[in-house]
Amino acid sequence: MDAQGRLRALLARARPRNAGPAPDGLVGRQSFLDALLETIEVGIVSCDADGVFVVSNRAERAMFGLSAGLDGREMAYLDERIDVYAPDGRRLRPEEYPLMRALRGEDVSNLDVLAGPAGGPYRELAVRGRQITGPGGELLGAVAALTDVTAEREATRQLAEEHRRLNEAQRVGQLGSFEYDFATDRWSFSDHFCVLWGLEPDDTGPSRLLELMAEEDRPLAVESWRRACRSGRTESCELRVRRASDGAERVIRSNVEIELDLDGRPRHGRGTHLDITDVTTAEQQARQANAFFRAILAASPDFTFVVEAAGGAVIYQSPGTGVLGLAGEQLAAGGFARLLARAEDRHRLEEAMATAGELPDGEVLQVQYRALHADGRRRWISQRVTPFRRDPDGRVVELLVVARDVTEVVDAEEQLVRAARHDYLTGLANRALLVERLDSALRTSLERQREVAVLFCDLDGFKRVNDDGGHAAGDAVLVEIARRLVGVVRDEDVVARVGGDEFVIVVEPWNREMLRHGTQPAETSVRELAVQVAERVTGTLRRPVTVGASSFLVTASIGIAYAGPGNDAEADESFGGDAVLHRADTAMYRAKERGKDRFEICDPLVDALSDERSDRPVGAGSADRPQ
Repeated sequence: MDAQGRLRALLARARPRNAGPAPDGLVGRQSFLDALLETIEVGIVSCDADGVFVVSNRAERAMFGLSAGLDGREMAYLDERIDVYAPDGRRLRPEEYPLMRALRGEDVSNLDVLAGPAGGPYRELAVRGRQITGPGGELLGAVAALTDVTAEREATRQLAEEHRRLNEAQRVGQLGSFEYDFATDRWSFSDHFCVLWGLEPDDTGPSRLLELMAEEDRPLAVESWRRACRSGRTESCELRVRRASDGAERVIRSNVEIELDLDGRPRHGRGTHLDITDVTTAEQQARQANAFFRAILAASPDFTFVVEAAGGAVIYQSPGTGVLGLAGEQLAAGGFARLLARAEDRHRLEEAMATAGELPDGEVLQVQYRALHADGRRRWISQRVTPFRRDPDGRVVELLVVARDVTEVVDAEEQLVRAARHDYLTGLANRALLVERLDSALRTSLERQREVAVLFCDLDGFKRVNDDGGHAAGDAVLVEIARRLVGVVRDEDVVARVGGDEFVIVVEPWNREMLRHGTQPAETSVRELAVQVAERVTGTLRRPVTVGASSFLVTASIGIAYAGPGNDAEADESFGGDAVLHRADTAMYRAKERGKDRFEICDPLVDALSDERSDRPVGAGSADRPQ
């Protein structure tokens, strides 16, 4: 059995199936989920309620350097094969893995780990996990999605580090000053000016400074001085020098201001020299780093941008096309807000941005919401927000935001959960989901004082389809029967497959569109509705089903039972979904005995006598009743 087949077998409470191997025509339908899991770049891993692996896809195996799947392995199998570390550097034991935490019911909506093969190399993974539970809340297993965010996280960290280094270099920059009196030809230099050049005060002067300048920068310094003398304005230039004390190469920004007399002649000069070596180096490194990291971010599936915490103005956005099919400029200009699918998502996103401004440095807030792609498709977006820059008082003034399209992850999770609650062949609800929906309907029936109807349908002549056409034909007929049943009921009615050739329909009158829109008198009872549905079912199944060159005639015997106010069974201790199904099954059996291709309504007195004769369980299949 393959991984997905094992998962279905473990999670589906009572997997109804037609005997025999799956037909070739069914392979594509059964392997769709397997193909999805093997092609997406998100690691998917799942386990049953005992913590035994049942699914691991290609991406997950690549993250941990595993050559084979984990199907059937217990969690302890990985202890010596992989390393998983928490953000604080602590190595996690198997029982602490995100999948096991999700299995225990813990919140694993946004968990970061460092993981990889034993001894490395390690990758940064963002993990989301959830339990898979049955209709009564019983634990069936857990599933986790692992996204490799190593490159994106490193790029955003380096971007923040370069930003910090640039600010630090500017803050600690060294400044020295000088003055010159044209009348006396006297220079004066501050102590820090001499330190900048590595000179002693008595060795500092214009000629000595020119000697220490790079030869090609000397004309620049002289011309800057001359322009200031002519204009009386401040002139600036950058000079490369070799410090006299240690020979270190430095970059100095020179600012010169000349005061002119009434005749426009220079009278007094003053200026400053600022060592900007660290700033220049930081700017150069930042330019190089930004070119590299912009390339990473451009190739990343994420959209990264920096916004002002107060007004939301965009300071930086990653290049290329954004996650919703829009250019970065369009998204940064408010495209997210315009494309949000629901009002509650907009509120959640705005609240997350406001809350992020209160986070300590290094902490991340994540929010997930629905948005519309430029092509009209609805997509799921996961957005991470963290403080990026603070003002001198420590208030957050800029936020770093990273948004990623996680639709594939959400879809994969939903597919795995759906596999536990739906019939693999027809796509209808399975018995577990049927009982859950039926119990809910019975609770509503008591609240609203309205009855619920249950139709138990068993196919007549289906055994001949398998005998004459084989199991491939049997599967094709079951799929067509399911399609016809769905076609004769309203969207609000539940249609489930509970056995090889057994189907159940639940009619809830308060949910039906024809009553809400007034297309049928509101006083129509659920008993009348149930009879109408039974007539439509028997009518649609009387048409032959064509499979290839063969034609098969399959009809249905139907038992109808009612539950809710006004039924004697309501006072019975066994009142509930299983009890109603049993009464409908008993009525169906009576329809079989009375000629098939018909429906019978539950008669409590007759059914009581029938129960004394047989304790046959509901959903036992057609082998023990007439075909």
